[in-house]
Amino acid sequence: MPLLQLTERTAFDPADGAGILLGGSQGDYFELNPVATLMLQAALRYDTAEEAVSHLRERIDASEDTLREGLADLTAQLAEKRLAEPGRTPTSSS
Repeated sequence: MPLLQLTERTAFDPADGAGILLGGSQGDYFELNPVATLMLQAALRYDTAEEAVSHLRERIDASEDTLREGLADLTAQLAEKRLAEPGRTPTSSS
């Protein structure tokens, strides 16, 4: 199960590198900067934080800790707005 799953009524458009999330049930509009867009794409694709961070390290110049914190923050924000649901907690399980 990926780190994050969009809710049934959420549409994601990563056009032009700046992602947009639209929540159908409440008409929520959430714009992501390019880094958050990459993080969301990784969270939707990978099953573990380690896999997502490894992928992100190839594209973003940041420490592993910073990327893990960013994934956790993004997951929390999107869950709070009911645009996504966490599949797993995006932290290291070691």
